[in-house]
Amino acid sequence: MALAAAILALAAPPGSAAQLVDQVVASVGRSAILQSDLELARIVRLVPVSGLSPEQARRAVFDGRLRLEIQYRDLEASGIVYRLKIDRKAVVRELESRSGGAEALASALEAGGLGMEDVQELALRVGAVNAYVNQRLRPRVRVTLQELKKAYQESLVLEIVSRGGTPPSFEAVRDQLHTLLVERKLNGEIEKWIQEARTRLEVTILVPPATVPDVAAPGPPPRS
Repeated sequence: MALAAAILALAAPPGSAAQLVDQVVASVGRSAILQSDLELARIVRLVPVSGLSPEQARRAVFDGRLRLEIQYRDLEASGIVYRLKIDRKAVVRELESRSGGAEALASALEAGGLGMEDVQELALRVGAVNAYVNQRLRPRVRVTLQELKKAYQESLVLEIVSRGGTPPSFEAVRDQLHTLLVERKLNGEIEKWIQEARTRLEVTILVPPATVPDVAAPGPPPRS
C-alpha cells in the first residue's frame, strides 16, 4: 500500500466532509500497518496487556504488531516463508480461543468493522513466525552441561541458601533448568533476528503509539 494513502477515507457525498475510516500508523518496507490492524491485534490478544495502563497497552499492542510485521516481511523477502510448514488453521483456533470463542470473536470483529479474512491474514503472519522459530531457530539452540551447572549454582543454590533454605539436587532440577535456558537463548536469537531484519527493511513510524486511538472497545476476556 502506498504511503501516499497515509490516511484512508471513504468517498463522501458532494458537499460533505470525508469520513476517516482507517489510518496508516507505520510501514515496513511497502507494507502498511493500519489502525484497524492494531484493533484486530487487541481483539485477539496478540500480546498480553493485563495490568497495563491504557497508554502502556497501546504501546504494547503497537510494538507487538510492528515486530510481527517485521518478522513476516523479512521471511517473505528472503523466500524462507515459502519453505516453512505453516499451520494457519491451528493459529486461527488459538486466536479464537484468546478472543473468547468463535462467537465472541465474530461479534468483536463486526463491532470493529473487521472480518474473518483479517484474522486469516494475521494468522498467516503468526503461523509463519512460529514455524520459523520452531523449525529453524530452536534447533540451533544448544545448552552445555557447564551452562546448566552455572545456572544451578548462580540462579538457584545461592538464592535459596541466602534465604536459609536447602536447594534441591542438580539432577532434580536439571530438566527444568535446561528448558529455562533453552527458552532464554531462543528469545535472544529472536531478538537478534528482529534487530537484523530492521537493518534490511525500511521501518517507518507515522503515528506515535501512545496517540493511536482505539477503534472499538476490546473484545471479551479469553475463556479460562
